[in-house]
Amino acid sequence: MNTQQLQLIDVEQLPHSLQVLIECIGVEQAYRLTQLYGGRPRYIPKHPQRTGLAEHLEAKTVAALIQRFAGMALEIPKADHFLRQWRNQQIHHETRNGTSRSELAHKYGLSQRQIGNIRRSLAG
Repeated sequence: MNTQQLQLIDVEQLPHSLQVLIECIGVEQAYRLTQLYGGRPRYIPKHPQRTGLAEHLEAKTVAALIQRFAGMALEIPKADHFLRQWRNQQIHHETRNGTSRSELAHKYGLSQRQIGNIRRSLAG
């Protein structure tokens, strides 16, 4: 996902654990963290030189994680949460533009029932 796509994510629709990460380090860095370590626990040390996070994340991100979570093992959510929300937004957008349920099901590899469920969840 790119920056523009991430800006369209409704943080309130994400799991609480992901909302906490986003509050701490921002949506872009939280997405990056989920890409790297999603689905696995990651220990946050008390000192930045004791972690490999600095190899993949900005220094200010590592500092913010340490300030908030030092000494804890975080269960990093999977990036799927971002991707699923983006996909569902795309389905809603394409629905408004007249794309049929069967076309959407084929395009996104979902059943027509799943497309209907997504349409209903976004309409309400």
